[in-house]
Amino acid sequence: MTAEAAKSAPPVVDDGIDLTINRGPLWRYATGGLALILFLFPMYAGFFGGPPALVYRPFYLMVIMLLTVIILPSRIFARNSAGEWVLNAVILAGCAACLWVAYVWLDFALVFSLSLGEKIGCAFLILGAMEMTRRTAVKPMNYVAVVAILYALFGNLLPGLFGHAGLTIDRLLWSQIFSTDGLFGTPLAIGANYIGLFVFFAALLDCSGGSQKFMNFTLAIAGRFRGGPAKVAILASALMGMMSGSAVTNIVTTGVITIPMMKRVGYRPAFAAGVESTASLGSQITPPILGATAFLMSEITGYPLIAIMGLTLVPCLLFYFCIFAQVHLASIKYDIERLDPAELPNLRRASIEVIPFFVPIVVLVVLLWQRYSADYAVTLAILSFIAVCMIAKETRDSLIGNFMNGLRQGAATCIPLVGSLAIAGVIIGVLTMTGLGDRLSYLIEIVSGGNIHVMIVMTAITCILLGMGMVTVGAYVLVAVTVAPLMVDLGIELIVAHLFIFYFAVMSAISPPVMVGVFAAASIANADPIQTAIHSLRLSIVGFAVPFIFIYDPRILMIGGVTVQGVYLLATTAIGVLALAIGFERYPFFRAIPTWHAVLFLIAAVVTMIPSLWLSTVGLLALAVLMGIEFAIRARAPAARDA
Repeated sequence: MTAEAAKSAPPVVDDGIDLTINRGPLWRYATGGLALILFLFPMYAGFFGGPPALVYRPFYLMVIMLLTVIILPSRIFARNSAGEWVLNAVILAGCAACLWVAYVWLDFALVFSLSLGEKIGCAFLILGAMEMTRRTAVKPMNYVAVVAILYALFGNLLPGLFGHAGLTIDRLLWSQIFSTDGLFGTPLAIGANYIGLFVFFAALLDCSGGSQKFMNFTLAIAGRFRGGPAKVAILASALMGMMSGSAVTNIVTTGVITIPMMKRVGYRPAFAAGVESTASLGSQITPPILGATAFLMSEITGYPLIAIMGLTLVPCLLFYFCIFAQVHLASIKYDIERLDPAELPNLRRASIEVIPFFVPIVVLVVLLWQRYSADYAVTLAILSFIAVCMIAKETRDSLIGNFMNGLRQGAATCIPLVGSLAIAGVIIGVLTMTGLGDRLSYLIEIVSGGNIHVMIVMTAITCILLGMGMVTVGAYVLVAVTVAPLMVDLGIELIVAHLFIFYFAVMSAISPPVMVGVFAAASIANADPIQTAIHSLRLSIVGFAVPFIFIYDPRILMIGGVTVQGVYLLATTAIGVLALAIGFERYPFFRAIPTWHAVLFLIAAVVTMIPSLWLSTVGLLALAVLMGIEFAIRARAPAARDA
């Protein structure tokens, strides 16, 4: 399957909703109109200022919930059955409650008691948000929210550390609905203010042909090298990550092209699926989009988004370098050739065609660099892209159609995103109201004994465990509000602590047993999911290692600017990554080596990557000796054959 075949592939959102199905003009007008509201409302608020928080956020959530009823099926009952309409009625009741909150919020500013009807309205709003979230891939967030609500109501019955003074139903519902510490809290605010615009930005690029142009560009560059299809997958996933910030979107967009190509040139199905799932995972750590969690991190820490983008650049490069090194060695080891030149697009033409899709990304980064707000920057980036599309005839003729398709796709993508942010607000609200967050922090501090090394390991394990059952945003939020303050108290810089949590929350996506991205790639490749998971973990091993490196020595992030120590640490880490690839593939460029020899490379790699000047130097010397032996064996091999 070539890049041109991507034209026939239907655009899908993370939940697999095919937006190309013709459901009639009424459906198209309804989805298009609601999507246009979601697109224009934040843009207007960003330029001219929006209404009060408890007017703006409920209205935004209401539009998302209406879209859910139109786009997403119940997933329990048959389409248009009585059961589905009951569940739809729950969401629609939540929509009505959103309008009610936006209208009466000021009346409840200092009134903490609610009548029976008001309690029912608040309850339906929360239930509507949960039903919306249940229909998406982020439904595990609901389980945590239910436990949190039960704890808020009955936690006073628990003895000891986890007990609290108790919350009445009035107080709980009021705090969740009529304050900015619950459902309409900071996470939803971030989604409503600018994350949604970034989603539309990515969708417009994609629906205007961005995926195909990026694929052609990567094919023209990487396809001409040995093992080309796998390298195309890596480069295409990195470029797509700049737009989507979503691993599953990356897999279903690029994987349907790259995985069959990898299998055709000789890669095993599980390895091909592992390459695609791992490379696509990097979309969440690839600037400038980075996914929703980065925006939440910016809001919590106060660090500008452009600064977070800069700090994620080095780990992103190391992550993809690790995959690339293993793929390259595998291609040499199994003698996998490059793609047939007849399959490759013309490099000059592909480079020219991809320029319009780089222009808005450059505009976005420059505006953020100039410290413009995120919503203002992404709005101008979108407008610049529309202006660029007016220049070329190909994009100008289909501008309206592509624009509306992009709006629909972006709106569909916003449903699980906004759902996860809204439910995250519910969870944070309970942690704040009950003091559970402080209690969990105290418990972690007691268990770790105040030892920073133990706390770091506990944090990493907690992120991975939580991330197995929920999206990155949920895992990050829960750990950030409980553990990050303790890490800061022990001397770790605020942004470094949050980046550490962020990276392990991301890596949990390919950690067994959930592995959503792994299962998606394995299904495309018709590969065994377990074998795919093993390859994915091996290919992404540096993603688990680099957070420990920068938590102990943040200079590798160039956090205080480029320094000699930071460059040296980055260089030794990169060499260590290459040694890891050699050890895992058991192939140091020239020959297959026995397992015990590969273990020596792995040990030397680990020592080289330790953020210590003398240990890194020892590791480099050990690797030099090992590679010297390999060169000596290679030099003697021709002489032995001649004899």
